[in-house]
Amino acid sequence: MAPEDTSAGSAALDAAALDPSALGKLASDMEDESFARAFARRYQALLDRRVTRIDDALTEADLDKAMDALLSLKVSSTTAGTRELAALAGEIETDVRRMDLGSARRRADALRTAARRADAALSDYLSS
Repeated sequence: MAPEDTSAGSAALDAAALDPSALGKLASDMEDESFARAFARRYQALLDRRVTRIDDALTEADLDKAMDALLSLKVSSTTAGTRELAALAGEIETDVRRMDLGSARRRADALRTAARRADAALSDYLSS
């Protein structure tokens, strides 16, 4: 039996973690590729703090703080092209708007794993 080819699955995961065309668009809009790369580095440096703010706010049941942190993550993730994190933040935002703290907390359990994938994908992007 031949070994299973997992490269397609890995590529799909990478595409969900990072869509480099978003950073390409930012570079084009700013007419400066170094700006987009600097944005990606800042985003990457702040990622853990953003996720922690969401976790803390949901643990404290502080919906205003959670909404602020979620919007920050969603918008910055959209700009950086980390689609999985942007989508997850949007889903948690919907839960918070509905005041469904249980669902928000359950979804938030996936944030750290998604953030690790985004961080790895950004590291690959920035090293190229």
